[in-house]
Amino acid sequence: MRKLDEAADRFDQAYAEYWRSGVVFDDAEERLFLATWSSGGTLPRRRAKQLGLPFVASRYATFADDLLDALDPATAAKAIAEEGYYVVPGQLRPGVVDDILANLEDGPAQPRGDGLGALMEGRPKPVAPTWWMRPSDSLRSSSVRLLLHQRRLAEVAGLYLGADPMIMSVVLWKSYPWSVADKSSAQAFHFDNDRANFVKMFVYLTDVDGENGPHTYVPRSHGEKPQELLHGQRLLDSDVARFYPEDEWKQITGPKGTVFFADTQGFHKGGRVTSGERAIFQINLATDRFGTGEPPVGALDTVPADLAQAVSLAPRFFSQLFPSESPMP
Repeated sequence: MRKLDEAADRFDQAYAEYWRSGVVFDDAEERLFLATWSSGGTLPRRRAKQLGLPFVASRYATFADDLLDALDPATAAKAIAEEGYYVVPGQLRPGVVDDILANLEDGPAQPRGDGLGALMEGRPKPVAPTWWMRPSDSLRSSSVRLLLHQRRLAEVAGLYLGADPMIMSVVLWKSYPWSVADKSSAQAFHFDNDRANFVKMFVYLTDVDGENGPHTYVPRSHGEKPQELLHGQRLLDSDVARFYPEDEWKQITGPKGTVFFADTQGFHKGGRVTSGERAIFQINLATDRFGTGEPPVGALDTVPADLAQAVSLAPRFFSQLFPSESPMP
C-alpha cells in the first residue's frame, strides 16, 4: 500500500507543479506510468479533469466545418465515455483520403519491425511490417492540415476529456503483410499511457477488412483495469481474455475514409496484415503536455499559411505542434 501511495503522491506533486508553471518534469513519463499502475489507470484521468482548463466550445467556433459533417460531437463523446470508442457514420470524401495517402507513399518514412536490422528510410514498401512518417512530413498534406482545425474534432475532444484539449501529435503509417504480429508496430495488445487524459481520431486510408490488420479494441477497458495487466509490456490475447471475454472485443473494419475515435488507455492493437496493406492517419488530442515528450512540427514562425488563422485563434490547441518560447500548461 505504501508503494501505491508514494506513486500517487509523486505524480500529484509534479502534475500540480505543471499546472502552476507549465514545466514538465524530466521524469514525467515515469511518474505518469507509476500513477496509472498504482490506481488501475484512474488517477491521472481524475486529476486531468480536476486541474485542466475548462472547455469553451466558442473558442473553436470559427474552425473549419467541412470534412466531418457526419460527426455529432455529443454523440461521439457519450459513446467513447461508455464504450471507449466510436465509429463515425460514413466516410471522408475520397479526395481528402487520397491526398493524405499520396503524401505517405511519396515518403520518406521510417521502417519499423522486431529484429528488422538496418533499413534506410524512403518510400514505404513490403520489406518491413510498418513504415512511419515524421509529423513534419505528414503536414505536407493540405488535407492533414485541414483536418487539424475541424470544429467537430476539437468539440469531441473537449466534451469527452472534460477539459480544454490540445493536439498532442499526428501519426501517419502504412503496414504490410508479415509472418508474425510485430510488437514494435503495436500489433499486440497494449494500452497507451501518453498523457494524463487523451483521445485519438483514426482515419483508414485504405479499405480494411479482417485480413488488412483492423484495429481491435476491448470495449469498456478504458476505465479501471486489472493491475496485473498494467506492467507496460505487450500482452498476449490470452492475457486480455482472462479479464475481458474475447467475443466482446470490437474489430473495426470499413472502407477507406472510415473515421473512428478511441480512448487508447483501453486495451487495443492494430491487427497483423495478412493480405493487402493498411494505411492509417491518426490525430492525438490531450488535456495537457505532461507525459511522453513529442517532437514539435516546427517553431511558431513556421506555421503554414492555411493554419495561421486557426493557430492565432486557438494557440493552446496547437502549442504542442508549434510551441512558443514560453510553453503554456
